[in-house]
Amino acid sequence: MAEKKQNVYGATYTRLPEPQLSTELARLANPQAFGPTDVASLQPCPTPSERTQDRFVVAEWPLADGLWRFQAVCDGHAGHDTVDHVVATLPHAVQSALVARLAAGPPHSPDDVGLILRNAIADVDDGIAHDLLELFPGGPDAVASLSDDDIAAIVNDGGQNSAKILRCMRGSTVLVALISPALDVWVASLGDCQAVLGVKQASGAWEASVLSANHNGTDAAEVARIRSEHPGEDECVLRDRVLGAIAVTRAVGDFLFKLPTIYTTRIFMNARPGFQFSSKIADFLGRNLTPPYLSAQCHLQHVHVPALGGTEAFLVLASDGLIDLSGDTYGYDHREPSVGGKKWVEVLGRRDRSENAALYLIRDAMGQDEDAVSSLLTVEDFEGRWMDDTTVVVTQLQGAS
Repeated sequence: MAEKKQNVYGATYTRLPEPQLSTELARLANPQAFGPTDVASLQPCPTPSERTQDRFVVAEWPLADGLWRFQAVCDGHAGHDTVDHVVATLPHAVQSALVARLAAGPPHSPDDVGLILRNAIADVDDGIAHDLLELFPGGPDAVASLSDDDIAAIVNDGGQNSAKILRCMRGSTVLVALISPALDVWVASLGDCQAVLGVKQASGAWEASVLSANHNGTDAAEVARIRSEHPGEDECVLRDRVLGAIAVTRAVGDFLFKLPTIYTTRIFMNARPGFQFSSKIADFLGRNLTPPYLSAQCHLQHVHVPALGGTEAFLVLASDGLIDLSGDTYGYDHREPSVGGKKWVEVLGRRDRSENAALYLIRDAMGQDEDAVSSLLTVEDFEGRWMDDTTVVVTQLQGAS
């Protein structure tokens, strides 16, 4: 029987026993199936302003050499503008470039296709910057010469100009998988979402491979890269954050960290709607000495699935919300993606699993304590979000689902 309880923060929630608990999770996560691909996306906070900033794309493209599949998970931050732009433009950019490459005739090398993904993601980011710079020709000196009223009149037109500015002010991670008819898989990652390949060997054992990179301020390699690009700037990474402000080290958008400070103080700070926490913006602007600090160059990995010799294989794409849930439930550090990936593959490889794979993985990652899971799903009178947006895409590549 459902009963009202209070969590450690004093917020009221409804304790739901099974099967009501799983029913409520399914309602909130809206599991869907697209052929061999299962998807679920969860943000239980009902406050309209806190709706999920995660996005996913699942597409099939019948091309010259067969059916290609394009899949993406994008985790927006600071707003919806950039992530919406990415999912509206990136798939078409990749498809157009792939069609052109296939028209040149086979064979296409893994590097050819990888370059398509790398260039498409970078081009989307470059396009966002171009739209801004085109509004203010002449560079920083020209921006400095304009009054606040002049700038506000340009950027707050309530139409195309406003949209261009907001895309610069917000940001998005990007995780893309491109799957060929021959089961070549390319994964491009920008940010801290995670891709994991699970392969079942003839022995019955499952093997897990992480195909993404962890572009985050807790990653030693990323910190070393940023420090090497900004010698002498001790605070280019501070408290595991770029300039002490943002956790991801690579993303589309976020031009506060890619352009000189004057673009933030004169343009972004005059835009409406502005930043949610403008006081925090001022805190790190003094560290913005030699931009860019964030990169839009993705990490690429390619694998030919049949060459792995497995009898079954699937691919998981997940936003970092699943990483957070998994770390709490399974007891591992989020800086250990191989540990989490291995656990995801183990969960999805269970023989008794028959429901939507993405929803199944989210449910398992939330744990088995009905009180704890209920407190995540049914909190009342609490306007802010209490868990991260969580999106999972699971694709069966070969073998039975």
